[in-house]
Amino acid sequence: MRPRPTNRLVLSTLAALWLGAVIHSLHYRDFSWLQVLFVDIAWVQALVLGVGALGAFMVLVGALTPARRRALPPPAGPFVSVIVPAKNEEAVIEATVRSLCGMDYQDAGVPRYEIIVVDDGSIDRTGEILKSLSVALPVKMVRTPPGSIGKAAALNLGTTRARGDLIAVCDADARVAPDFLLRMVAALAGSGADGVQSQRRLYNAGQNLLTRIQDDEYRLFYHPLQRARQVLGGMVSFSGNGLLLRRDALHEVGGWNEDALTEDIDLSLRFHLAGYQIRYCEEAVVWEEAVPRLRDLMRQRIRWFEGAMRCLGDHLPAILFGRVTPFKRVDMVIFLSGGLLVTLSLLTTYVFGMIDVAGAIVLYVQLPRRLTTWTSGLLTAGVLLAMLVELRGRVWAVASVLVRSGLFSLHRLIVVPLAIHRYLRSAITGHTVWEKTTHGIPVPPREHDL
Repeated sequence: MRPRPTNRLVLSTLAALWLGAVIHSLHYRDFSWLQVLFVDIAWVQALVLGVGALGAFMVLVGALTPARRRALPPPAGPFVSVIVPAKNEEAVIEATVRSLCGMDYQDAGVPRYEIIVVDDGSIDRTGEILKSLSVALPVKMVRTPPGSIGKAAALNLGTTRARGDLIAVCDADARVAPDFLLRMVAALAGSGADGVQSQRRLYNAGQNLLTRIQDDEYRLFYHPLQRARQVLGGMVSFSGNGLLLRRDALHEVGGWNEDALTEDIDLSLRFHLAGYQIRYCEEAVVWEEAVPRLRDLMRQRIRWFEGAMRCLGDHLPAILFGRVTPFKRVDMVIFLSGGLLVTLSLLTTYVFGMIDVAGAIVLYVQLPRRLTTWTSGLLTAGVLLAMLVELRGRVWAVASVLVRSGLFSLHRLIVVPLAIHRYLRSAITGHTVWEKTTHGIPVPPREHDL
């Protein structure tokens, strides 16, 4: 990928200014003015509290929104092409293909959908398994050409081979119920939307502590936030797995962005900015695998954060000045930058804390303590109430989630700096590191692949 400094100018400039300010302050031992920019001052505190307040409010709205009734879907409608990108997925691909082939989306006994698995340069047994499955099951295999990198490139190739007017995307670890496609198509047809995202759940949530934490995120935060965005008119987003969209809308926004690390977020932004709508279909559930190992999870989250920063750098002018509602505009910015802002504030606060301990004099400019205390209390109460609703009033379960989530939140102190480093390196050199999420048991390379 060639460097695109214009698209990266916004965040690169901010990062350079922040680093320059830190170096200047360390040289002259004058930290108060830097603190006025980043730490413990009224406008930064107000901004962080505002982000937290909106997030807590949306989680609470999502938790209090009644679940949609699971009405019986109508018969099969338009033909659907289901695309499954697969790279070194020998541990999960067979179960996924069999699950997708079992969907009850047919007309007079004839399936109204096709399954296209895009083998993205696998060096394990993925290709062999797919060839074996294609003998007995209606699955088409396509292999990406040499040099193809990333999920978006695989999806673009799969789209060129697809016959359907509707395109569905499932990851290589997806599991769905027989009525999954019926419900997704019905949600698309009945809402006037141009894309639909299903509810994502984890089928190995109880495997270990890490998988339980990810299950907490999906059930108690991601799911209510998607619900709230739909109710409030925010940025309902595609989540990469278990989505359905109109082929013509995909074509109009330019297809999948092969430069994007998080192609689902990038596509979500371009859909909303182009005036297309995405609906959250919680009654259709796609089950996927939680990442069971810390190293793999950290790699996944680094890619997620870097991808969000790229999207912010690429689309910020369009978000600020495009034709979207004020609430959706705010939601987009917070969606992309909220985690970055809070984490940088924490990191900078720790730096000044160490300076303070060392005996340096630092000027603190704060919001009134009573205001911050009451605001923090209300935010905490909102999140706790939302958890109590989602967990059906089980106080012990809420306490367990709070402990797990609190410990897990510390991972951002490592992930965000690494993501910023990769982002800036990519903006300057054009070099991109794309690391897929590991599914199943990792398979060591064979001798002839070394």
